[in-house]
Amino acid sequence: MKKFQRFKAFIILKQLSTSFASLIFSFLFFSSLFLVLLSLSLTSCLHKETHAKENLPSESPISFEENGNEYYADRILIGYSDEEKINSILNLLNGKLVVHIPEIKVISVKVENVDKTLQLLGNELIRGKYGIRYAEYVYVRKLVPFEINTRPDNYETKKLVATLSEYTNYSGESLDLYLWGLRAIKIKDTWSDGHRGEGVIVAVLDTGVDGTHPDLQGQVVEGYRPSTDEVLAEGTDSSFGGSHGTHVAGTIVAKSDGKGIVGVAPGAKVMPVVLFDNGGWYVGDDYAAKGIIWAVNHGAKILNNSWGGAGYSQTIKDAFDYALERGVVVVAAAGNSKAIQSYQYPANYPGVIQVGAVEFNGGDYTVADFSSGSPMISVCAPGVSIISTMPQEGSRGYDRRSFALAENNGYYGYMTGTSMATPHVSGLVALLLQKYPNAKPWQIRKILEESAVDIGEKGYDEKAGYGLVNASAVNQNLPVDGGLDYRLTVTDAYGKWNVPSVSVSLVGVASNGRNIRYFAKTNAEGIAKFISIDAGDYDVIVSGPDSKENSEGLMRIAHRKAEERTLTFHQTLNESKSDIVRFSSQASLEIDIPEVGVNPQIVFLDVTKLPTETGYEITKDLTSNTVDFSELSGRYLIKLRLSQKAYESISVSGTLTINGTHIPIGGKILEDATETYIYDSNGPYAWWTLFGKSD
Repeated sequence: MKKFQRFKAFIILKQLSTSFASLIFSFLFFSSLFLVLLSLSLTSCLHKETHAKENLPSESPISFEENGNEYYADRILIGYSDEEKINSILNLLNGKLVVHIPEIKVISVKVENVDKTLQLLGNELIRGKYGIRYAEYVYVRKLVPFEINTRPDNYETKKLVATLSEYTNYSGESLDLYLWGLRAIKIKDTWSDGHRGEGVIVAVLDTGVDGTHPDLQGQVVEGYRPSTDEVLAEGTDSSFGGSHGTHVAGTIVAKSDGKGIVGVAPGAKVMPVVLFDNGGWYVGDDYAAKGIIWAVNHGAKILNNSWGGAGYSQTIKDAFDYALERGVVVVAAAGNSKAIQSYQYPANYPGVIQVGAVEFNGGDYTVADFSSGSPMISVCAPGVSIISTMPQEGSRGYDRRSFALAENNGYYGYMTGTSMATPHVSGLVALLLQKYPNAKPWQIRKILEESAVDIGEKGYDEKAGYGLVNASAVNQNLPVDGGLDYRLTVTDAYGKWNVPSVSVSLVGVASNGRNIRYFAKTNAEGIAKFISIDAGDYDVIVSGPDSKENSEGLMRIAHRKAEERTLTFHQTLNESKSDIVRFSSQASLEIDIPEVGVNPQIVFLDVTKLPTETGYEITKDLTSNTVDFSELSGRYLIKLRLSQKAYESISVSGTLTINGTHIPIGGKILEDATETYIYDSNGPYAWWTLFGKSD
């Protein structure tokens, strides 16, 4: 006690002390903000939307996350809440607007340094002031790897047709001998019933499509090149990026004229949307989302996705949810990694029809060795040695590995991969939508699964799904139950804060007996969407918010594993439903401090508010060296404050217990100061995330 007697010489009014502390905090905050802004070289500039013709994806620098995921180092995706604040956001970042997608309230901004920008946007006050819902990387994805072969004589006939002596021209096309995929799914019976996909548009999200190919003339409607915001005239050559998209398009809609090949749905049309532009480079999740939304808004009823990659993107998830909520069927390739995987997107988003590849070497159809499996795989389709259209010589995407057919001067080639299986399914979906134009995506998926021919392991398995798709699906009745939409909102204990970046898994048994797992993360509004999924009995596992940096697509909410919460409950889902889950916390502080006799307090600073706002500062007296603050909800910095200046520097230590985890903490009040942050190994400016006390 004696060594603190001289504190009296420094006594000031508590009100002045509190005001001074707020002033110091404000000074530190805005000083640090100024330094970050300075490091970004922020200056005023003229903002306009930029496109790939100024900065092609192939020219953009690429960086890597710790887990190896690639992202573009000069662009960032920002979800906004108020469109009128976009210019202010651009001024803040000294950025140029690259993409604006008002339908899902997101912009892409070209910046000098993505990581420094994310550091700035990690500040809650900045996010609140500018109405920023989330920020995330623009990931780099790839066309699902494929193999190209040059000549038809490279293949033994027995690999394509079961018995040569029984061969007849099944499709009526001159290259029929090599169209084994059409035989495999028994498409001809459906054509004879008048189902050829009339009136249905399939968006091919891929490289562009050469609409001048003889087998594609009249089959290609107006498309879109998001990297240049360019509408592509119908029937033209848009094969930017290579031959892949033209090959996919032919499998879906090549016309029936007796020459070359025919697609699964020759009565349908394809809409090219160029996601892999010059050089085959992925345009980025920003342009891809813009392309997805454009396709939906311009009449596409099916989205064919023979591409993917790692990295959960909230922007891409929102774009596909936008499609599914409007009745658009999404079909995606499982990938060619051979492994059982759950990381390939878009294939593993809920509601997507994920497709594996089948091969045929005489005898039984089998799942191709390269075809990736997944707990979410739906069906499989022909994907090995698939012949289809290739861009014409002189076109943008001309491929020297193709060959010309003399009778129509069309170019053709063979490709292998789940990329080639996916358009077989999309074509079959077009036939179903001709018959059932108002069908929901889950109804289409259920018909495909229920009519599939079981191959490989008996029953459903994670390599073949329900089996090889079959055109008899068109003869099935539209199911009236077995699918639904499920939305789960995560809030704090009081229902006042919707918590983003929370992982939600549905693990259980679908109504048809299949073991199933769906995964999504809560978005910026705290909602995890599961659109067009299977009915069933599920354990709902809610865990988070993710304490990892960048939070798998959303900015960091929690800094420590101990702050993450996990809640599991059982839910029987027979119809569309919405649920609310409320997190709660237990938090207390025990601190060792010399006997100062000056009424020490623990101060909680709400990082989402300005010092001038009501509720910014909450104080609690430190009695018996402990304080319980379980009732608080939000994100807080914590300080120890004295009512008088310290005569000499005082070191403090203790333990903060949060949700049963004991975390060593410390701090130091300098001579002539009155307070110190209470912090752990994350540092003094890492807030503590709390969810309040449950009743």
